Amino acid sequence: MNVCLKKTWDKFKLDVTFQIPPGKITALFGPSGAGKSSILRLISGLEVADGGMIHKGEEVWYDESKAINLLPQQRSVGFVFQDFALFPHLTVERNVVYGIKEKARLGEVKNLLLLAGLSGYEHYYPAQLSGGQKQRVALIRALARKPEILLLDEPLSALDWETRRQLQEDLKRIIKQFQVTTVYVTHDVTEVYKLADYVVVLESGRVIKQGTPEEIFMGKRLSTRIQLVGKVVGIESDPIMAAVTVIHEGQYFKTLIDTEEILRLHLVVGDDVVIGAKSSDVILFKVLTRS
Repeated sequence: MNVCLKKTWDKFKLDVTFQIPPGKITALFGPSGAGKSSILRLISGLEVADGGMIHKGEEVWYDESKAINLLPQQRSVGFVFQDFALFPHLTVERNVVYGIKEKARLGEVKNLLLLAGLSGYEHYYPAQLSGGQKQRVALIRALARKPEILLLDEPLSALDWETRRQLQEDLKRIIKQFQVTTVYVTHDVTEVYKLADYVVVLESGRVIKQGTPEEIFMGKRLSTRIQLVGKVVGIESDPIMAAVTVIHEGQYFKTLIDTEEILRLHLVVGDDVVIGAKSSDVILFKVLTRS
């Protein structure tokens, strides 16, 4: 999908051009207020751009120059909102059924609930579910439509750390199983590495970089910042400082961090993390060998 959008809200101006690779998970990454969520609303048709185009192959969803603007219901989109947006008066089963257009496919609901780990919750109402369960319902309801593109607006940001970590695994598994083109809004670097195949970096309504996570965070920036993705294999702490050991591609790295920061992150052995270091902080040692 090719996206070129222009939109102005009061003092904020959005002007972006980027591609969404088919069948992949693309992360829209950047700070709050960069325009990430607005882009999802423009792609879905919930808001109308001032100019530009959205082309999906030969299919045109929006093109200001050709006066084409498909209504939201005419665009094959599944949207998962940050606040879940479930119908409180409908059961889990009825919420999922709402996403299915063809009556002949209603038998798929049980399989969807099984896929999301929600078997046995068919007759529960949203108020009876945990945050993680609500997000799973929202995800499979969106996927029940069999959309050509799935839009996720920071779907895990309202959840606690442990639930978010588990749902990251579930999201990737379910999305890959459906092989649906996905656009995922986040400002979490670790989440980008864990979920995304492609990254579009936004800042103040502009695209400043796009590429794979490795190209964006580890490629050309190595001269100014080193970033490694690894898994925590050990934590030694006292009331002030903690030493965290991380394994990356078979190599072990140990770094010091405030114990308060460990507690704030709820960091435990087994977590996926990103280690970052400014180039000015790197020290080289020559290893002397015996002759």
